[in-house]
Amino acid sequence: MRILQCFFPLVCLILVSCSKDNSDIPSCKEEIQMSISSCYVVKNDNSQSENFASPIGLYLLSEDNQPYDNASYKNSASLVGGQWKIAIPVYVEKPGKVYAYYPYQSGDDPEALVVNMANQVDLLYSKTVANISPGSSSLSVKLHHALSQITVAVENEEVAGLSLLSPMTGKFNVCVGSFTQLTSGVVNVSSGNLLIAPHVPAVDAEMTICLKNGSCYQYSLAGMDLKPGETYVFKFKLNANRETLEIASFSVQDWVVRENHVDYLR
Repeated sequence: MRILQCFFPLVCLILVSCSKDNSDIPSCKEEIQMSISSCYVVKNDNSQSENFASPIGLYLLSEDNQPYDNASYKNSASLVGGQWKIAIPVYVEKPGKVYAYYPYQSGDDPEALVVNMANQVDLLYSKTVANISPGSSSLSVKLHHALSQITVAVENEEVAGLSLLSPMTGKFNVCVGSFTQLTSGVVNVSSGNLLIAPHVPAVDAEMTICLKNGSCYQYSLAGMDLKPGETYVFKFKLNANRETLEIASFSVQDWVVRENHVDYLR
């Protein structure tokens, strides 16, 4: 009797851990969960840049571009205690595709993220899809910059603000990395650093540069092609009578980390 008492709980445990298929033969199935081992922001040359630390959005599709499942295909992940934790567990039972993006908000439509440049929030996406399968369920997420950046400095002066007529609002598809439904408006910042949607400025587009002393100047951006992930660095100096700005140097650089988007870095 004592032997039966010891054996009975073991039988119950096996029954709970296994399921029957159509052949009525019990089969035990290991549930494989998707995990994230690391998350980085990368530069245009694909070199790894900063470690990422803010919550990210996850969008999971099957190989035929349908929702991966009914529960976890719109998801997120956060760094908790040095480990990435996925909000809704993803059980990897078939091949699939994972798209990551930042910033994340509950209720996002990853194929039509709402973008408003008035917020001056950096926009990042995985650019290259990450594939998962039962034999490959751990991801190293690499995020790329979707916006362009302008930085302005004036010799011996403090830049108090920039403004530019450019795309203000629109939608962004994290799967293909494209903007749609863009509408124009004046984007303003109270610093010398401006995040904008990539575009070719109009022939009459002028950037307004205001200094701390209250003086404002215009500089034409006609002919430029502002591309994602690039920083356009302007250095000016005032002419002798301080009536106009003269360009001292101009360069196009890989993304330069500024104060308005360091919140997501460790």
